[in-house]
Amino acid sequence: MTTSRWQRERRCKALMRLINGKGEPPEPTDEPRLPPGYRLDRSDPDVLVLRRAEGSVVARFSVWGTTREVVELEAKKDYEERDWPA
Repeated sequence: MTTSRWQRERRCKALMRLINGKGEPPEPTDEPRLPPGYRLDRSDPDVLVLRRAEGSVVARFSVWGTTREVVELEAKKDYEERDWPA
């Protein structure tokens, strides 16, 4: 499984905070695998927003009860409904 630059930077920053005594241990990354062009907007600390490439909203999820699988399923459903090849 490959990791994105964002994931690597996030882990590195978390490790540096831990080394410097300014934070909690890094949480395991459990990032969803999204179709091309889809992304998660994390600008709100309580809500994940699944967006298409052009920025339109597909779905919103609470960070407290959402699983990777739920986000992946919603993205895949939307991707397939838009008649794009999977």
